[in-house]
Amino acid sequence: MFSGRALIPVKIIKPFEDWNTGDIALMEDWKAKVLWEAGIGEIVDETDKIIGEIDKVIAEERESQPLVPIPAGLYERAEFYMYYLENYVRQNPGESIEVLSVKMTKLANLKKKYRYLKEMRFKKILEAVRLRPNSLEVLGRLSPEERRIYLELSRIRNEWLGEE
Repeated sequence: MFSGRALIPVKIIKPFEDWNTGDIALMEDWKAKVLWEAGIGEIVDETDKIIGEIDKVIAEERESQPLVPIPAGLYERAEFYMYYLENYVRQNPGESIEVLSVKMTKLANLKKKYRYLKEMRFKKILEAVRLRPNSLEVLGRLSPEERRIYLELSRIRNEWLGEE
């Protein structure tokens, strides 16, 4: 599920390897998941920061005709925090109503904005394929996941129109 392309801050709550209690380490998403699930680390909740980054990209996309570059690992970090929030709520039913409510609100907001961003960019990718298939300039503005979509759709478009 996690690719290792997203870096997640984790607060160490039990000494582990070179880390001491209280250390905050930036680590790949899959490592953060393992330490959190093992009770060794606590995820530093950066959901608000991710939502802010998504909002910024959405605003830039609205103002720009071509696709804008997105921060590296944005999709992966958003997916990690959706996983984290869903599981936090599920695993901590005894937590205060206020804390659970905040986590659920963040989760709903993150999911909504994440989906909107992906839909907005997908529409622009389709238009880019129509007008500029296999463009290196367009490829440079895409995330790895988006590149795969763009290249495959470009291949299909060129095959269909006989422009191979």
